[in-house]
Amino acid sequence: MNIEIENLDGGNLRINSEYRDLLLASGIDSAGKLWNLQSESVKNIRKERGTDRVWLVGQSGEKIETFIKRYQPVSFREWLKNAFSLKFTHFDAWHEWESIIAFHRNGLSTAVPLAVGRNHDGTNCILTLGITGYTRASDLFEKFGGDEIERKEYLIDKLAVYAGTMHKAGMAHQDFYLVHFFIREQDKDAVYLIDLQRVILQQPLRERWIVKDLGQLLFSARNVVTDNEIQCFREKYEEVRGEKLSGSLVASIARKAAKITARDARKSQ
Repeated sequence: MNIEIENLDGGNLRINSEYRDLLLASGIDSAGKLWNLQSESVKNIRKERGTDRVWLVGQSGEKIETFIKRYQPVSFREWLKNAFSLKFTHFDAWHEWESIIAFHRNGLSTAVPLAVGRNHDGTNCILTLGITGYTRASDLFEKFGGDEIERKEYLIDKLAVYAGTMHKAGMAHQDFYLVHFFIREQDKDAVYLIDLQRVILQQPLRERWIVKDLGQLLFSARNVVTDNEIQCFREKYEEVRGEKLSGSLVASIARKAAKITARDARKSQ
């Protein structure tokens, strides 16, 4: 998807030109107005980032579901914590916007970006269209029965293509669990990946990010796929990425999945 971008408010607001009329009709012509949109909370796990639902009204009067993610400036304590753990990159709405654009340009389906804005006080936010009519991949795989083997293999193949394309393009998700894949069953099981706020954009992509992504995916899928299905995923992934996974890399991915499993077990105690 080729997304044309328009700058408003002295460059502090960027919008998807395709949705210009909808945004301006909703009064969104500056970063401040984007930030102050009336919304209802849906997810606020971290103090510096929260996601709200916003309903915009289309030209024919229909309600359009969108989501706004608001970012607060990182506190000195958080910055210090990241510095000690060698995590110097601060991910914000502007980074998420660039990541979403990069995914679309590489043919990877995700949320449609509408607008991104930054304010003088360091706050910033991003507005995206809601993905409708989806089932989370984690729920779908848990429900697959013995008579749906072909469909399951088809979906595993699509996930492998998605992962291979993403990594080949120099992008890593960092939160690459099945729960973040949305599947539109009515659209031939179209695959969408959400929550791109921490995406790594790096060419060539370092192995540590490949290990992290595939380790997370293996952890989340291990109880709903067979060893043979994992091998099929690997073969398709390697084909799409154009590079074999070395034995040491496969071992690192397995160790990463085991580490997440152990951490998850400790949390549930």
